[in-house]
This record gives sequence, C-alpha cells and structure tokens, in this order.
Amino acid sequence: MWKRRDVKAKGKAGLVRSYWKAVLVALIIAIIGGGAGFGGGYVGGLNSKSKDLETVRVDLDDLDIDFDGLKGFDLDRINDLGDIKDRVSGSDSEIVINGVTIDSKDFKDIDDLDDLNDFIKDHGGKAIDVDKINREAGRAASFVGLAIMVIIFIIAMVVSVISFIMDIFLFKPIEFGCKRFFRKNLDEPAKISNVFYAFSSHYKNTVKTAFFYNLFIFLWSLLFIIPGIIKSYSYRLVPYIMGENPDMNWRQALDESARLMNGNKWRAFVYDLSFLGWGILSAMTLGVLGIFYVNPYKQSSDAALYEAIRYGSAAPVDAAV
Repeated sequence: MWKRRDVKAKGKAGLVRSYWKAVLVALIIAIIGGGAGFGGGYVGGLNSKSKDLETVRVDLDDLDIDFDGLKGFDLDRINDLGDIKDRVSGSDSEIVINGVTIDSKDFKDIDDLDDLNDFIKDHGGKAIDVDKINREAGRAASFVGLAIMVIIFIIAMVVSVISFIMDIFLFKPIEFGCKRFFRKNLDEPAKISNVFYAFSSHYKNTVKTAFFYNLFIFLWSLLFIIPGIIKSYSYRLVPYIMGENPDMNWRQALDESARLMNGNKWRAFVYDLSFLGWGILSAMTLGVLGIFYVNPYKQSSDAALYEAIRYGSAAPVDAAV
C-alpha cells in the first residue's frame, strides 16, 4: 500500500534530478491546461418610475410633435424630451405637442413627465401614453436581449468546438508527452523530446484516446459535478498508461486506469488536498512559487503516484538527491 510521504519523496527526487527541465515541462502543462436616433424609433430604455424629462425617451410616431417653430432644429441630436426642453428654453421658439403649443416660459414650470402631461391636458391636448411607451420599450429591450443571448450562445458554441478540437489534436498529446517526461524522470534524467513523443509515435491512437477521455468525463459531468470529478479520478492514470503503452487502444487504457484507481480514488483525493498549503503559498507569491517549485513538484509527485499505484509501492528514492 502506497504512502503519501513516499510518493512525495520520490517526486521531489525526480524534481531535483532535472530541475530546470521539470520547471519547463510543468509550465507547459499549466499553459495548455489550465467580446438609432430619436426620429428613427425607440432609442433607449424607459423606466416608468423615472418620469424626469431627461430620462423619458419616446418614439416620434407615438406623438404629434411640430418642430417647425424651432429654428435650426437638429433632429439627430434630440434623444429625449429633456433635450427638447433645453432647446426651447432661452429662445423665442415654441413647440406643439399633441396640439398644445409650449414655449420657453411654459417649459420653466415643467420638470418631469407628469408636469408635461398636466399642462397638455389642461390645454385640451391628449396626454402622452407612458404605459404604451413602456410596453414598446419592454418589447424592444426583450428583443435586443434575446438577440444578444443568441449571439453569445453561438459564439460560445464556436469557441467551445474550436477549443475541443485543439485540445484533442494538440494539447492532449502534448499533455500526455509531459506526463511521460515526468514518469521517465523518476528513474533517469528525461529528455524534453518526450513532451512531443505522441506526435512521432501512435499519434492517431493518442488522439482517439484523448477524445474518449474528454468525452466520458464531460458526459459524466452532465449528471452534476460530483460524478464528473469521480470519473476524472477514475481516468487519472490514462496519460501515464499511454506513455508506457502508446499502442494500447482507448478502451483498454480507460479500463486499466479505472481498475488501478478502484479503491484509490479517495486516497488520491486526500493526496491532492495535501498540496493545498503549497497552492496558498503560490497564490501569495502571485504564482512565482508555483512556477519554480510547486507545479513541477506536484507533477513529479503525480508521476510517482502512478508508479506506486501500478507497481505496488513507490520505488525507493535513489542517490540522485
């Protein structure tokens, strides 16, 4: 039965054996693992509780407004009724809303939509229908929100598909090669070329294994997070198994990992928790400690964990330390 202390000791020995190579390969693993104008229709949101003239935006089609009295009136620069008031105030211009003429003097006593409606009704005009404006604003906002959600969903799907393809055909083969490096480095100084081993030997088989590896974990994750985590522990040893047996088909690799992890998943989980303190220290150093010690130490120890589970116990630490 393997012990965490022995596994970590073996992992630390491998790290010391090829320190800078281990730092580089662990960094590779971390990198690969680990966006209308006022006259053209509704131009902004309307909150029925916000009746200040500066916030009420309406569609000109809903109002009978005569702008002929405004000299040099630029329709494109008018966003709300507050802009109209500002344009009329301080001038001799006047404006006709729903058959009621309003000049700059009248606008001085009009501060919000209620005041404007009271003035229009007092002079025999039809008040502005705020509820109608709100309904149209709500429909417009809902349509825009739905369109944005659809666009975001499509973009997310495209990004997910591209990420999945890159992971299967590029990142996973590199990750498997990195695991192979750390496994070999436990017993002898390993070569960086191990990282790209999958591209020169049994690449198609590695890609197929990576595909089903990701697929099964994803499908189990759909049953809520916990089943996905459990299955990820079941398939934890697949990269190391493929590193030692690159010609093994995907079904055999996954089954062998599940067999080896049977009875070891909880102990492996506790083993991972034992690195929690190192993770906190790494965060406190803004990741510097993680790059130069914690990550390569963890990756080397993970390889030692595979060795301990598959071969019965962690091999003794040799004189390389």
